[in-house]
Amino acid sequence: MKLRLTDLAIRKLATPTTGQVTYWDVSTPGFGLRCSQKSKSYVVMFGTKRRLKTLGRHPALALADARKQAKQLQAIQLTADPGLVEYAYEHTRDIYLDECAKRLRPSTLEAYSMYLHQITFSEPMHKISRGNVLKAIRDYTSSRSSQNYAFTSFKVFFNWAVRNQYLDSNPLASVGRPNKPTSRERVLSEHELAALLLHTAGQRSRYHDIVSLLALTGQRRGEIAALQWSEIDTDSLRLESYRTKNKRQHWLPLGQTATHLIETIDGGSRYVFGTAELDRPFSGWARAQRRLLKETGLDHFTLHDLRRTYSTMHAQLGTPIHVTERLLNHVTGTISGVAAVYNRYSYQDEMREAVAQYDDFIAKLIAA
Repeated sequence: MKLRLTDLAIRKLATPTTGQVTYWDVSTPGFGLRCSQKSKSYVVMFGTKRRLKTLGRHPALALADARKQAKQLQAIQLTADPGLVEYAYEHTRDIYLDECAKRLRPSTLEAYSMYLHQITFSEPMHKISRGNVLKAIRDYTSSRSSQNYAFTSFKVFFNWAVRNQYLDSNPLASVGRPNKPTSRERVLSEHELAALLLHTAGQRSRYHDIVSLLALTGQRRGEIAALQWSEIDTDSLRLESYRTKNKRQHWLPLGQTATHLIETIDGGSRYVFGTAELDRPFSGWARAQRRLLKETGLDHFTLHDLRRTYSTMHAQLGTPIHVTERLLNHVTGTISGVAAVYNRYSYQDEMREAVAQYDDFIAKLIAA
């Protein structure tokens, strides 16, 4: 007989007048509760020969502890050698993810679960070698960033397996990530930038609007995500010092594309991007970015790469570097140190001209 075993359901179960009845848990296959006339005992069926083992009596043994013991036993495969115990990868992984669900953020758990489920091994845990893991990761994806994330997921998993005695040592212990981070080098091509802006313009969700304005202004993620109507003039942004990374007030002219984007967003919200029920700082960055990459088919990029792309495109257009730095609100650069102290010119006219030129450039990209 099948039943979803919970503490409440177990308390309500009546003991049979004769014989015994076993209730098998629908959420944990092979785990059940055997009721007799005088007691209720947790049992588990495991191994290739479907061995049945009694774990303990209820309520002396808690349901959560009994379920954990059952999963640990199911992860064991008895070999021809009675003294040797092998732990199956899939069962061990499931125990690990169950534990992760109690202590990790949902986004982190989702990422770990994705890699550990999609990359699998037929060998038992102690036979999974470093070469097996690295080859499986390379076969899984050609993306350098995804390979690094998958590698980290497995390294953390193996460390947990060692601590919980499923492994004697971590096969990835002395290995670094397969690819050095390249995020500081990533610049979107003109084709990628146009494809991104066309896609985000057609979606009009809060995250898509944030991405659009980041690409159009080159500002930092937090500055745009928490942008408020009080910081927007007709054709410019004015961020107070407490809102910027370098603690300096920042004025930025807006091109027609960015101005139109802001004007068409619902003005009833405290924050620019989103409706009234989203009147709070944006969250869920990692999940939203993964969804965006899947929707567009673009190679992996970070939101900060849009800032680097903005700067690179201005260099391509011939914008003087000191004007680009003003647009980006950089403290260090061509005008810094003593020069920054004595040069108090705002470069507002030059910034407006550069933004107008960039806006024309974007319009032509999208039209093409």
